[in-house]
Amino acid sequence: MGAFAAKLLNQDMSIERYACQFKTLQVEKVFLQSKFVKDKKIAQFLACLIAIVTMSVTFFDRMIIQAEFWPDIAMIGRAVTVAVCALSAIGLNYIKTPSQLRAVIVGFMVFLFLNMQFMVITYERHYILHMFFDVIVLITFYFSTLLSMKLSILLGVAYSMLAVSVIYINKDITTHSFYVVILAHLAANLAGMIMAAHEHILRRELFVRNTQLAQLAHEMKTQALKDSLTQLPNRRAFDNAYPEYQRLTQQQQGEAKQVCVILADIDYFKRVNDTHGHEVGDVVLQRFSAFLTHSLRTSDDVYRFGGEEFVIVLPLCSVPDATVIINSMISRLNSEVCEVGELSLPIRASFGLTVMQEEPKKSVISRADAALYQAKDAGRNQLVIKL
Repeated sequence: MGAFAAKLLNQDMSIERYACQFKTLQVEKVFLQSKFVKDKKIAQFLACLIAIVTMSVTFFDRMIIQAEFWPDIAMIGRAVTVAVCALSAIGLNYIKTPSQLRAVIVGFMVFLFLNMQFMVITYERHYILHMFFDVIVLITFYFSTLLSMKLSILLGVAYSMLAVSVIYINKDITTHSFYVVILAHLAANLAGMIMAAHEHILRRELFVRNTQLAQLAHEMKTQALKDSLTQLPNRRAFDNAYPEYQRLTQQQQGEAKQVCVILADIDYFKRVNDTHGHEVGDVVLQRFSAFLTHSLRTSDDVYRFGGEEFVIVLPLCSVPDATVIINSMISRLNSEVCEVGELSLPIRASFGLTVMQEEPKKSVISRADAALYQAKDAGRNQLVIKL
């Protein structure tokens, strides 16, 4: 997530307040994908809730829509509603993308709206108490934020126009009651828009904040595993990677390819610091680090272990191949000098090589360290192997 957050933060993450979405389409898509699983659960919850409420009020509410008050065709419509809700809740488990989810939700809402108007038409011509269910559905529909703000407004206004038209054409009510219906729908749309806008913006602001926190956490973790001077992984990074090296060691038992570990140390580095100062010494460390990195294979790793000591890990490498690699590095070091300002400093190094066994990291480092000190005792600027 950290690397992904870093890439995402390079995009424009500002929010278009009126549209209630990110200005950058790519960020908006990532945001929708991030809440996709949660949105599916919300949609399933709402579908189940509608089914439960429909069954409950149909059979237990004496004033509004108890079963005995409804004609048979209306009861069939209620049964269809419950069935569609149940099937939708189950079918949402098979939805794979936000665009598919949006299509299913729009289809479900259109069905629900039409089904509710079917109930209106089939009931008594003076009955308008269902208007309160319309208001509740509208507000819930907006506030769920399962759809974009624009699409919510479009569906909400379209439903209000449909519902008001059905009441005007189908019901025998007073002018005052009709005005109340219109005002109720206007109020529901207005309240829904306000709540939806607030919720859309809050969720996107939270997404931006979480992305920034993820990037910060990634950077802190990266810095904790990186040497600040050379930008190489540090000793803690080696400790974290050691289980993976052990896994490779177990896989390569009895095979020619092994995990070779080399401890490298810059020769006479203290003399450089004492003679030319620590700033020059830091440059030497940086140049030597870059030299090691560029001399190794892409599959190899190098760590700054502390001071002028470095650990090189060559996974899936035989001892003869590792010997060729290190001796080639020594030859190149002997033929080059490090230019620091007006200074031309030779960089020489000693290397101790061993092969990793199924053992604690302390053991393999100790064995490589022993080989390194043999190289130094033998005159430095060479490789010693200790298996």
